[in-house]
Amino acid sequence: MLEMGGKFFTFVGDITRFFSRSFFEEPAFFFSRVIDAPTSSFYEILFVLFLTGVVVTLAWGVISAMIQVSFNPLIQSIESYVRFFGKLGAWVIVILIISMVYEVIARYLFEAPTQWAFEVAYMLMGTVFMFGIAYCLQMRRHIRVDFLFAQANEKTKAVIDLVGYVVLVPMLLWLTAGVWDYFFQAYRVNETSGESAWNPIIWPFKFTFVIAFVLLLLQVIVEVLKNILTLLGYKVPDPLPVEGLNSTNPNESNPLIPEEILREPR
Repeated sequence: MLEMGGKFFTFVGDITRFFSRSFFEEPAFFFSRVIDAPTSSFYEILFVLFLTGVVVTLAWGVISAMIQVSFNPLIQSIESYVRFFGKLGAWVIVILIISMVYEVIARYLFEAPTQWAFEVAYMLMGTVFMFGIAYCLQMRRHIRVDFLFAQANEKTKAVIDLVGYVVLVPMLLWLTAGVWDYFFQAYRVNETSGESAWNPIIWPFKFTFVIAFVLLLLQVIVEVLKNILTLLGYKVPDPLPVEGLNSTNPNESNPLIPEEILREPR
């Protein structure tokens, strides 16, 4: 029994050290590196800007929530940061289209194919998905089996969602720490892709995994707060609607879908 207890506490200690290194010690390395050599790397500056944005977003949200004695400013602060990356991901698609059009023209019109087209394509496409994961959750657009959920009242829905999110939070903490370690190991050895003759460094792309899971973790925390507020009887503000849509609720009318389709029996 004592041996099992000792192994358990050793396991907890290992996890704590892993989280501490992933969430505090190694990110601090980038801040010190950029401070010591501000022009050392464009990518390192972007990493620091993202991490600083996370800290500022949380600090601003917490301070505003304390001043207004409401969780709504914290919710809105985090959702604004998540929304920014969702829109940034949408613009990455434009860059992807331009690069692919260039490759097609160069390959078939001038018979001069590029070495970078394949790698740019999967990196940009991956970036779009990474930046959009948390935003998709915010807009309630992830696929869910809701034939029973849709019939429930708001508080029952909040209980169902809350149970799911509470289970998801520790998993996301683990995954976020894991993808940070995945990125940092690639950064330490200056890992390259090995997928083409171009062979670019791969760790800047791997940092988009970190961005994705940090933003998803923040958005899940927001969803937990929303569900708790709903259960307590407070009004929870909906996120801003997607441009061109009237509502974030998929059950409400959508101006992009013809009325005759909406009226069809289901």
